[in-house]
Amino acid sequence: MSLALAAALVLPAIEARASSFSDLLAQADALRTREPARAAELLSRLERRKHEATKAEIQYLRLLRNYRRALRGEYQEAIADAGRLADDAIDPKIGYRAALLVTTVSALNREYLVGLRYLNRASLLADRLQDRSLKHTGDNVAGTLYNEFGHYPMALARAERVLADDPDGRNRCIARQVRVRALHGLGRALDKSRDVDDAIADCASQGEIILVNAIRCTWAEHEAAKGRRREAIALLESHLPEAEATGYTRLTGEMRRLLAQYYLDIGDLAHAEAHARAILRAKGQDGTSQASVVANRVLYEIALSRRDLSAALAYYRRYADADRARLDDVKAREYAFQLGQQEIREKNQSIALLQQQNQLLRLQQEVARKSQWNTRLAIALLVLLTLSAVLWGYRGRRTQRSLRKLAETDGLTGLSNRRHFRACSEAALAQGRQRGRPVSVLLFDLDHFKQINDQCGHASGDWVLREVARVGRLHCRQADVYGRIGGEEFAMTLIDCDLEAALRVAEGCRQSIAAIDARAVACGQPVSASVGVASTQVSGYDYETLMAHADAAMYRAKVGGRNRVTAYAPLPGCDEDDGGRRHARSAAADDACG
Repeated sequence: MSLALAAALVLPAIEARASSFSDLLAQADALRTREPARAAELLSRLERRKHEATKAEIQYLRLLRNYRRALRGEYQEAIADAGRLADDAIDPKIGYRAALLVTTVSALNREYLVGLRYLNRASLLADRLQDRSLKHTGDNVAGTLYNEFGHYPMALARAERVLADDPDGRNRCIARQVRVRALHGLGRALDKSRDVDDAIADCASQGEIILVNAIRCTWAEHEAAKGRRREAIALLESHLPEAEATGYTRLTGEMRRLLAQYYLDIGDLAHAEAHARAILRAKGQDGTSQASVVANRVLYEIALSRRDLSAALAYYRRYADADRARLDDVKAREYAFQLGQQEIREKNQSIALLQQQNQLLRLQQEVARKSQWNTRLAIALLVLLTLSAVLWGYRGRRTQRSLRKLAETDGLTGLSNRRHFRACSEAALAQGRQRGRPVSVLLFDLDHFKQINDQCGHASGDWVLREVARVGRLHCRQADVYGRIGGEEFAMTLIDCDLEAALRVAEGCRQSIAAIDARAVACGQPVSASVGVASTQVSGYDYETLMAHADAAMYRAKVGGRNRVTAYAPLPGCDEDDGGRRHARSAAADDACG
């Protein structure tokens, strides 16, 4: 057999196998969000046939495998391997998509700065791509990320840029979902037919069930905000099985979060409890996600309405811990966004500075061939460049100081945030222990604050929080620490202050808060706070113990009727191992401390 004949017989067979492997890759890619189970089956077949693939196809398979990991919630593994793939990819399209995948999964895994850096990296790669569809994908990823960050105008701009450029079906569907979410986040009215129904029909025609139900969740929130909670419940309940069938924990948790809240709002405690418990049971559910926060709060309010004070206390603590972690996460997300934007500006400034330096070198070469006047001109330009570099460095340092203040301060009230409050309080306690001086902690929580938000609106609620911060400052000395450590929860650390003096300060704070007149913002709801007080004279100098005792005293004030001050004091015969939390229960709730 001649070599020519052998090549004619063998090479087509090799090409057919490669084409078959490539076709299966394309099928798995197309089905990964529409039919995840079918896509997983195709990936298993491809894994068994890796020996047939080229290096570029192996890298394509790695990309699809990482998409699958992300869908199953294996975020860390997906980020690690996709990051390496973005560095090593032979095909720039694969590298671009890997960078976008790291961007998306990092946001889900709360590694916000990593996500923003890879988004910037993908943007630089996009300039080398001719594929419009891939560029649309990048804009959609950016829009989704900006929605997660709460920067809705930027998300809306990305979505409308995609929609104006005649995208393919899948990118059009994603852009419409991003647009609906951004419009709702901006507080704009949604047209059910044009904005919602058409988007759902479009995504359904593409088989994008996850995106279809994400749009339904946004519409349910829009309906509930207008007081149509029963219509929102009916929409979510009718499509919950469809969402569960996707296996996407984040989507299912979001639908159940809305259902638990809306059932609670209409007084259907049984259904509210069922959905809340389902969230907490779900495999892969993040314990600090918004769904978990709402689930614990719903179960706390249900237990409180049933007078099951022991269960109410347990759920309240879980809710408070999860909510504080969520608020920290929001702060970290905004800090990462600002830092990422600053890095981009600094990089652009560095590029501009290098260009100026190159220009200066060219000018210096020209000056060498010219007169002394040109030499003087070059010196002047060098001085100007030096001054520009100094100014740029000064502005960079000033920006860093601003970002540090943003990381330590609560944006609404201007008080210390929970992390900064803890750091300052621990330093004060260490100094108090060394000097043998007393330190006291006040922990107060606004009573029925949810009613102010629900009946008067969040703008009125924000005004009340700022007023509480203002009147609280009147009772603080310059050395004391004052912070907002939760949604409606505030704390003070009083330096060189014993229990008796702390109780006087607490009573003054309580009276000042009760004197706040919310009618100034057209709200007739009264404002009051329950205050718990703990001192190192009883609780020692350990921060966690002192806060736990103040928290227990505050809960005792809540159970005792609210709008009062309660000092922590151990009840005789109670177990001290629980950090004193059980000592704050009323006798009616627990005659013998458990």
